[in-house]
Amino acid sequence: MKRIILLGAPGSGKSTQGQKLAEFLGCPWVSTGELLRGSGDAQIAETLKTARLVDDETVFLMLTGELGKLEKQRRAQGVAEDEVLSAVIDGFPRTGAQAELAVSGLGVTEVIEISVPDEEIYARLRVRGREQDIDEVVAERIEIYERMKSEVITVFDRAGVSIRKVNGVGTMDEVFERVKEVL
Repeated sequence: MKRIILLGAPGSGKSTQGQKLAEFLGCPWVSTGELLRGSGDAQIAETLKTARLVDDETVFLMLTGELGKLEKQRRAQGVAEDEVLSAVIDGFPRTGAQAELAVSGLGVTEVIEISVPDEEIYARLRVRGREQDIDEVVAERIEIYERMKSEVITVFDRAGVSIRKVNGVGTMDEVFERVKEVL
């Protein structure tokens, strides 16, 4: 069983690489961003318009709920028991508390951090054009990510979960080759 987490600032390519990696490994891709955006919860929608983070418990419950549904589906499809819970997760953890939950509650086996310079992030997010992708909010989201990243990395280091860094600049395929190399 593999539980791979993709870390990276907003616009680093976590979702793109996560989808490609999940397809390559033959397991589900789960994005907390997608789960939160699709929740239909008005309070979550308002939070997502800003740089603030949705609270740890809400994010963890949504993620584990989704993983539980996927586990049932994969078992029903006859997927081997040791592969039922395999998944590529992106957008989680964002905080030290979430990292603790990832280690204790999710059985994370590998972490890949996709690194992209800030100027590249701004360029990518301007093209993406989500409501929260304005420069002021992006700057705050990058600052929060960088501040919280040290807490997350400390938790993974303490738990013995290695974090592999990947240069996220280049074409999707170039970056994906780097992702595969570190696995």
